Amino acid sequence: MPNKHLKNDKTSPKLPDYYQRTYVAWYEWFSRIYDPFIKVLFFIINGGFGGEKRWRQLIIEWIDPWPGEKIIDICCGTGTLSIMLGQRLAGAGEVMGIDLSSRLLNQARKKHKPEEVTFLEGDAQKIPFSQGYFDKAVICGALHEMPREVRRRVLAEAHRVIRPNGRIVVVEHNNPEKKWKRSLFDFLERFNPEYQTYRDLLKCGLIDEIERAGFRVVRTSVVSWEFFQIVLAQS
Repeated sequence: MPNKHLKNDKTSPKLPDYYQRTYVAWYEWFSRIYDPFIKVLFFIINGGFGGEKRWRQLIIEWIDPWPGEKIIDICCGTGTLSIMLGQRLAGAGEVMGIDLSSRLLNQARKKHKPEEVTFLEGDAQKIPFSQGYFDKAVICGALHEMPREVRRRVLAEAHRVIRPNGRIVVVEHNNPEKKWKRSLFDFLERFNPEYQTYRDLLKCGLIDEIERAGFRVVRTSVVSWEFFQIVLAQS
């Protein structure tokens, strides 16, 4: 059920025409180098060559996909994780990747994918599936891009489309305990057009935001040099 706290939150950052001026415009350019950038990033923070693949495999282990399940990858980007999830379903089940950026989805559709994987251009605030349709969901590295009211609507919508006792895995930037790491990460993020919303997510707290949407947190961990936090929660 949508959370009553989603309405009229006057403390959230106000970004006029957010998706057109920031998200869509940013990824129209960034989609060209998105996959190479991710490979370089995880080469640095996740143990060298193969770091990206190990990172995605870790997320998949947290999701624990089973043949026959229906899984939604919310804000799927260029679709690599969606495709890997489809491969784990072993010919039975469904993976739906949804993203707002047509440019990122164009990259996703160029990749070889199992028949179980479908990509949909759409707003994760209004996922076009019935209540409880999916068994599991994943949101990887996307919530920090959203203004607070959008972020909360996306999490509430994820809660709506996951069946009772279904599970979600959320992967997001972490706020390390050590001051020098916090300072380093903050400096790096200042070059990101999503810096304001990134800071707001850290302020609100990822676990608090997930629980606010109606989920019960089951397990958490920090990984990759404490750069990311993984949260497993149940609807």
